[in-house]
Amino acid sequence: MNILQVQNLCKTYGKGEISVDALRNVSFNLDKGEFCAIVGESGSGKSTLLNCIGALDTPTSGKILIDGNDLLTMSEEARTIFRRRNIGFIFQSFQLVPELNVEQNISFPLLLDYRKPDSSAIDEMLETLGLTDRRHHLPNQLSGGQQQRVAIGRALITHPKLILADEPTGNLDSRNSQEVLDLLMKASRHYQQTILMITHNNNLAVSADRVFRVSDGCLTDMGQTSQSKEGYRDEKLS
Repeated sequence: MNILQVQNLCKTYGKGEISVDALRNVSFNLDKGEFCAIVGESGSGKSTLLNCIGALDTPTSGKILIDGNDLLTMSEEARTIFRRRNIGFIFQSFQLVPELNVEQNISFPLLLDYRKPDSSAIDEMLETLGLTDRRHHLPNQLSGGQQQRVAIGRALITHPKLILADEPTGNLDSRNSQEVLDLLMKASRHYQQTILMITHNNNLAVSADRVFRVSDGCLTDMGQTSQSKEGYRDEKLS
């Protein structure tokens, strides 16, 4: 079942001689539960692609369908609501609200959508993330790895159709980077969550189900990784 369909996506900045083609006829699909990585050099178009898929930027042409819903035919208001309810974001810089504790940061997307958080679901998420004993801590009382775990919980709590992760390990050391990657992989299996992740780290990318390479605005499907072919154990997140 296709959760994401990207068809002939183009993005051009500027006009005439100063125009830059950031994306050139990009097309690919993601199935439910797939965990895919995007690699490529800086300036290749990776972040532009993620921003267009996440309705944070508008492509010049093409189609983006999430669970059959065409983002580009929606009004701006409808697209904002759809994004809030169906797309989760994980950023390199965490982007937690400093005045809110761990539990409140995870619940924040629900409150933005005028929904009351389910206390049992929050408890389960905190246990899943290994943050039960940190639930009342503020972001500045957490390590970088713990802050990124909170950001993952915030992205997962609404059960979105798609999670977009932009360099989620970019500010972490190698140990915490691997822990965050393991958590994302397990979340993909445990919750059948579809995840698209940008990374500069090829060692992390090979753990994904599939790898895409972006170069000069063009996307190439590199196929399944060897690890994904071997399978990944569906174990309790920890």
